[in-house]
Amino acid sequence: MTTNVLYAGNYNGSPLVSIFSNPEGQQGSNIPLSAPTQYLDRIYFDSRFQYFNIVYFGTFTTAYDAIPINSANPTVPLRSTTFKTTVIHNSGYAPAAILIDYDSREVIGAQTYIQTVNQSYRIAALHMDTEKFYIRERYYVLGDALPAITRRYAIGVFQHPATVPSL
Repeated sequence: MTTNVLYAGNYNGSPLVSIFSNPEGQQGSNIPLSAPTQYLDRIYFDSRFQYFNIVYFGTFTTAYDAIPINSANPTVPLRSTTFKTTVIHNSGYAPAAILIDYDSREVIGAQTYIQTVNQSYRIAALHMDTEKFYIRERYYVLGDALPAITRRYAIGVFQHPATVPSL
């Protein structure tokens, strides 16, 4: 019978959390604690491994312009999409990344509302290519103008491909 183990404590003087299995006949041996790279097939989680290798983490500020209502015809909405370059990475591939509103700690997804004024709104999203990261801004203005705003963002870029560190 296999025994699953949750270990949380100090191991060799360092804090460790590990979830692993001990096969039948090895209950209590806890071998993955002493030789984790030799028993990867038995480890579900081990805090000594870097599961999310972040190779870049930085902050930046983006200013969004004020958007007036349609003065020619206030009943017709104004809408548009713009892209702003935020970070140049030149990695040669489009990396996986996460964008976070630095002040609210909200993750900025594919369609995140960053400003609303009655029926008018502004949406932001993160885009990337092999050289740069961009903020895509979409707005829709009907009845009420959108005032200019400034947002502070943090971006975390994940290593590609991920590596298994030596222990």
